[in-house]
Amino acid sequence: MKLDRLNILQNFKIENYSDYPYPFFEIENALPEEVYTALKNDYSIFDKYFSQHKNFNSNNKRVQINSETILKNEKDFKKSIWYDFIKYHNSIEFFEQLINIFDKDLVKIYPSVKKIFNEKKNNKFFLSYRSVNNNDNYEFVSDCQPGINTPTIKKSSVRGPHVDNPVELFGGLFYLRDKNDKSTGGDLIIYEKSDKIIFHKKAEVQNVKALKQFKKIKYKENNCIFFLNTKDSIHSVSERSITNNQRNLTNLIFERYKNSNSFFSLNREKNFFKKLFNIMSL
Repeated sequence: MKLDRLNILQNFKIENYSDYPYPFFEIENALPEEVYTALKNDYSIFDKYFSQHKNFNSNNKRVQINSETILKNEKDFKKSIWYDFIKYHNSIEFFEQLINIFDKDLVKIYPSVKKIFNEKKNNKFFLSYRSVNNNDNYEFVSDCQPGINTPTIKKSSVRGPHVDNPVELFGGLFYLRDKNDKSTGGDLIIYEKSDKIIFHKKAEVQNVKALKQFKKIKYKENNCIFFLNTKDSIHSVSERSITNNQRNLTNLIFERYKNSNSFFSLNREKNFFKKLFNIMSL
């Protein structure tokens, strides 16, 4: 199969794109039907890896496998369509397509990224898949992670309003919903804000009352979403009803760790009394 047939951006149109409340796009029916069906039918190749995860029997938890594991285990994955899918979506060709799609907003928000791309895209150490050995040695690293959310024993959200890791440049999701899945929820919620946002914990929004739902992107078959990761790129997953079905999805990311990079910092609440207590305790 030609690799461009595996490209989840092949059906992108400019009308799919929005720059508010932050740059993102959605592509429905991202892949040709026969390609999507082949990927869906072969998704079981990951089952034994998912089943060994500590969260596999927990309620509505994320379990996934990374590109490094797949690409380094050819004997397990080489014969699967997923091997080529993972390889292509970690490629410079795919990265360049995202760069071009987000070009206008990249220039405004992260102008240094375009400069690095134009000057170093042909270098040996420009892009590779994410790993402990690669992260600090390449200009950018990527990952394409087939995964699931485990069945929902009680109605819950896998994650509330948050932003992704500040080292992430692009984040994407590709949905592979099972035809027999009759559950509701599990949709991606995109937020706009009415006030300055305060973060806590990992990168969760503390003052959620300052958020308003802008768009709900349905968890459905062959649906693709990408966004430019900024301090405003707040999103969540809606509550999912009780179901024995797992939620099938693939997570795609491009990151930059080199030079201890962060594309933005998180505004966290400054607790004066807690700081004072810590100082007095020294």
